Amino acid sequence: MQKTIACDPGVSGGFSIHDGESIELVAMPDGASQIVRFLLQHKTAGAALWIEEIPKYVGRNIPSSTTAVLFENYGIVVGAALAIGYELHRIRPQVWQEPLGLGGKKSCASSSEWKRKLRNKAAELYPSQDVTLKNCDALLLLHYVLGGGR
Repeated sequence: MQKTIACDPGVSGGFSIHDGESIELVAMPDGASQIVRFLLQHKTAGAALWIEEIPKYVGRNIPSSTTAVLFENYGIVVGAALAIGYELHRIRPQVWQEPLGLGGKKSCASSSEWKRKLRNKAAELYPSQDVTLKNCDALLLLHYVLGGGR
């Protein structure tokens, strides 16, 4: 069974896993060893991992500690996925967000408002899932990968 995994590598990010039949949402594991263990558990022949690319500049209003974890998680996920043998795809947020028709991050007054907008869209598309602020990006990225908006 081939799996498709979408990843939001953020501090409060997570994974969305599609096994061909159902979707599982998982919060970002704590630390490198837990991330690697998670990826090993979900590896199947032909498994693909899609990860949201991170910006080179995240802005003045984002704490350095948050930025550091974002970049660290991204590196851990990419490195582990390649070492384990996932088919790896990197995707810019604008690419998977545009088909949602939400107007982009700049259409919102704050990051919190944007995140709520993403959560609401994910809950609308997947009413049977327990959609949170932590897993909505990964779920919407998976939606795009599975053909939503493409």
